Amino acid sequence: MIYPRLIPVLLLKNGLLVRSQNFATHQFIGNPMSTIERYSQWNVDEIIVLDIGDPDGHDLRRDDLQQQYAGRSFLDVLSEITKVCFMPLAVGGRIRSLDDFAVRLRAGADKCVVNTQAIIDSKFVTDAAQMFGSQCIVVSIDAKRLEDGHYEVYSHDAKLPTGMTPAEWAGQCERAGCGEIFLNSIDRDGTGEGYDCELIRDVTAAVNIPVIACGGVGRYEDFASAIKDGGANAAAAANIFHFFELSYPLAKEEAIRSGIELRPNRLGSRWIQREPVYCHEDESNRIESRLRESETPLPSDNCDPQSIPDVTWCRRCTYPSLSAVPIEFDGNGVCMGCRMAEKRDAISPDIWASRRHELCKIIELGRLRSNSKYDCVIPVSGGKDSYFQVHIKKQELGFNPLLVTYHGNNYTPTGWRNLARMQQVFDVDHIVVRPPIETLIKLNRLGFIVMGDMNWHAHMGITTFPVRVAAEYQIPILIWGEHGYTDLSGQFSMNDLPEMSYRDRLEHFGRGYEWNYFVGREGLTSEDLTYWKYPDDTTLMEIGIRGLYLGNYVNWDANKHTQRMIDLYGFDVPETPFDRTYRHVSNLDDMHENGVHDYLKFIKFGYGRCTDHCCKDIRSGRLTRNEAVELIRQYDPIKPRDLARWLAYVGMSEDEFDHIADTFRDPRVWALLQDRWVRREINASSGTAHSIDG
Repeated sequence: MIYPRLIPVLLLKNGLLVRSQNFATHQFIGNPMSTIERYSQWNVDEIIVLDIGDPDGHDLRRDDLQQQYAGRSFLDVLSEITKVCFMPLAVGGRIRSLDDFAVRLRAGADKCVVNTQAIIDSKFVTDAAQMFGSQCIVVSIDAKRLEDGHYEVYSHDAKLPTGMTPAEWAGQCERAGCGEIFLNSIDRDGTGEGYDCELIRDVTAAVNIPVIACGGVGRYEDFASAIKDGGANAAAAANIFHFFELSYPLAKEEAIRSGIELRPNRLGSRWIQREPVYCHEDESNRIESRLRESETPLPSDNCDPQSIPDVTWCRRCTYPSLSAVPIEFDGNGVCMGCRMAEKRDAISPDIWASRRHELCKIIELGRLRSNSKYDCVIPVSGGKDSYFQVHIKKQELGFNPLLVTYHGNNYTPTGWRNLARMQQVFDVDHIVVRPPIETLIKLNRLGFIVMGDMNWHAHMGITTFPVRVAAEYQIPILIWGEHGYTDLSGQFSMNDLPEMSYRDRLEHFGRGYEWNYFVGREGLTSEDLTYWKYPDDTTLMEIGIRGLYLGNYVNWDANKHTQRMIDLYGFDVPETPFDRTYRHVSNLDDMHENGVHDYLKFIKFGYGRCTDHCCKDIRSGRLTRNEAVELIRQYDPIKPRDLARWLAYVGMSEDEFDHIADTFRDPRVWALLQDRWVRREINASSGTAHSIDG
C-alpha cells in the first residue's frame, strides 16, 4: 500500500540551516550535513531541502568544524548532503531552467521543487515533466490568507501576489504535468499554531496528485491533522524537527497513535551509524598538515592596510557578523540575539507562570515512567546557574533531583568550594565523575591541535555524562540551565522551547568530533573514552530521555539570580575578575573557559567572552553600547595568565602554542600587516569598523 508520509523540510541559507517565521525572519541553527545524517539514522520517509540563500554565498563560517565542504554554491553543499542522505531527497531553490533540474538530479536529488519560475513561464513545468518525468517535478505553492478570508498564491519568496487562488494554481500545475504539490502557509510558517487545514482541504479537493502540507507545526499532535482533517498525502514541517531529541520517531509515533497508518518506526540505519566514521589516515594527515603549517615561517609579503577584511557588528549590541555561534542580522542591522531578547522581555508574568506549570507537568509525567526515587537529573558545575537550577527545582517546586557533575580538573578554588557545598546546602544526592588526569591531558592537547579547542573534553563531558547517569538510573528528565545559543545569538524563537539532543551536542559542543575520533591517538582506547559515550537511541527512546532548558520555563536573568544565590546560600564570589572579562562569577568550574579557551576564540574570530557578556548586559540595560565597546577593547585581546598553567599541564611551549593557534585564524577576520596579525576594531557609534587593532 502507499503510506502517508512524514517529511522534514530543511531551509538552507548561505550554507547553514535556518528556522523560518512567516517567510521573513530567519535564524541560523546549524549544519545541514549533521542534521541529514541524523534523519538518515531515523529512516525518515523523505526529505525536502530548499535553498533560500545567495547564489554563491554558501559558507559554514567555521573552519574548525569537522564537517566541511569546498566551494561556495548550493551544488557544493548538495554534493556533501547526498553522501549522508539515505532517503528520497527533493531539492528546491533558484531552479530557473531545465539545466538546473539536470544538475540537481545528477548530484543525487530524486525530485526538484519549483516555485517562482513555474509562475513566470507557463511551459516550464510541462517541459520539465516531458524531459524528466512527472515523478521528479514538485511545484511549491506559497499561500496567504487575505483579509476577506480567501487565499492567494505569492511568488518571489512570498513577496509578490499573483492574483491566483492556491486551488486553481494547483489544478493548472497538475494539468501541466507536475507530480506533486508542496503547499506552504505563509501565515502559519514558524508560528507553531498548527496547520491551516482549510487551506489544505481547498487544494486537496482541487487535484488528484499528492499534496504535501507544510507550515505551522508546533506539537507532534499537529501532524495527524494535515492528513485526517486536510486530506494531505504527506505532512511536512521544518522547525520542530530541529528542536528535540528523537523528534522524527516521536512525531511518527504520535501520528500512528492518532490513527494515521504510516510506515512503522525503525531506529538505526543499515547504511549509516550514529557515531561518525572517520578515516584515521586522512585525519592523521590533516593533523600533520596543521603541525607543518605551524612550523612554517609567516609570509613576508604582508597585506595592504586597505585589504583588512571587513566585519560588521550588530547596531544595537556588539556581536560580530562572523562569530562562533550561528547568527543573523535583520534589515536594520540588528542581530537575532537582540530581537529574541525583546521577545523574552515581552513575555508576561502569566505566561511565565504557565510555562513553569508545564515544566512541572513534564517532570511529573517523566516520574510516572520511572521507578527511580529521583524526579530529575540536574547537571551542575557548582556555579551560579547550578545553584539557581537546584533552588528552583528543590526549594520552589519541591522536586527531588539527582545532581551530576563532570569534573574536568580545571576548577578554580572558589568554584570547587561552591561545588563541594551544594550537597550540604540543598540536602540532595550528588554524583561527581573525575576522568583520569592522563586521559584529560591527552584530550586537552589533541583538542587544541585538531580543532583549536583544548576544552573539547569538557564541553562533551558536561553534555554526555549526566545523560549516561539518567539512562543508568532510568530518570527521563534532565534540567539544564539556559539555552546558550538562544541567549547569545537568538538561534530559536522564545516559543520553540528547544531541548538538548545528540545532534545538538555533537554539532555545537563537539564541532563534529565524536569520542571515537580520538581512539588510537596518543594511545587512547575505546575504554578510556567511556565517559564521553552517549546512550544509544533505543535507550533514549525506551526511557523517554529529554533534556529541558530551565531558561525556557523560568524568566532567566543571570545577574539577578546570582545575587539571590549569594543572599540565600552564601554563594562564594571571587574578588577579582577574569583576565578576559569584567564579570567575576562566570565559569568558576573551569579556569580555562574564560581564559585559554576563550583566547582561542579571539584568535579564530577576533572577539571573546567580554563581547558575549557585553551583549547580554546591553540587552538587559546594564551597559550602554559605548561602555561595552570600551570594555571589549580592554579585555578581548588579553592573553590570559592561566595559559602558563595549561602549557605546563600538557607539556607545550608558549611558542608552540602560538604557532599552532595562528593556523586557526580566520582569514575573513585577520590579516598580516607589518608582521603583526590585525583585525578591524568595532566602532562605538555604528555597526561598522574603521580602525585597526593588532
